[in-house]
Amino acid sequence: MAGTLSLKECAARLGVHYMTAYRYVRLGRLPATKVGVEWRVLSIDLEALLAVAAEPPSRGGVDWSARLEDRLLAGDVGGAWAVVEAALASGLAPMGIHVDLLAPALGRIGAGWYDGDISISEEHRATAVATKIVGRLGMRFSPRGRRRGRIVIGTPPGERHSLSVAVVADLIRGAGWEVIELGVDLPIDEFMFAVEKSAPVAAIAVSVGASENLGAARDLITAVKGSIMAPVVIGGSAIDATTSAGLGADGWASDGRAAIKAIAALGGGSSSS
Repeated sequence: MAGTLSLKECAARLGVHYMTAYRYVRLGRLPATKVGVEWRVLSIDLEALLAVAAEPPSRGGVDWSARLEDRLLAGDVGGAWAVVEAALASGLAPMGIHVDLLAPALGRIGAGWYDGDISISEEHRATAVATKIVGRLGMRFSPRGRRRGRIVIGTPPGERHSLSVAVVADLIRGAGWEVIELGVDLPIDEFMFAVEKSAPVAAIAVSVGASENLGAARDLITAVKGSIMAPVVIGGSAIDATTSAGLGADGWASDGRAAIKAIAALGGGSSSS
């Protein structure tokens, strides 16, 4: 049927198991028609569910982020993943897991460490569990089909906050772009070499989590502007709108959702095979 998808294709787009997608059909959350032995879903109905699932969870619902935070602090990989699976089954999209569950939980843990309420070992243990969660979710951010363009993401030299880079890379990838992920603490000349090898590039995304790396971020952006005709979007806990402008970036993103919007607004939406 033209303009329809199989339930298996819908599950892949939603980033959930096939049986979860089937449960959506049985509960009426995803309209579907049975054709022979196969369920078919209109593309417009899938897009509507994706739009709802990508929104932050309602305040009156379960506080999945607090539950996840508890399991992260306990160093409980299995328990943390069980929270993620339950949130996915409730209708939250993988993007929501990253932005509305994991990021706030890690933010509170980081604040607790800064205030002296959480030890360094507890913070490191939580981060280790979060890294495993992000790795396991990664494959759910690889939609099929033609990509919107190629995005390179990395950090300036000295920056070692790798988890935030991995999260934002997943989110950009899930929005339909091809992502070249350079990790952290890459020398500027090596960063530029990777960008040039990846041409054509629709945009460059730079993450800075520590204020002491702002000078290196400025040097990186200057290097990009000097040789690559592509906009630079910058984000991270050390960046705000004022800092972004001072560093010479073309756009600033407060979180993963904002990064996607900023890239699109700057023209990072061209097709790439």
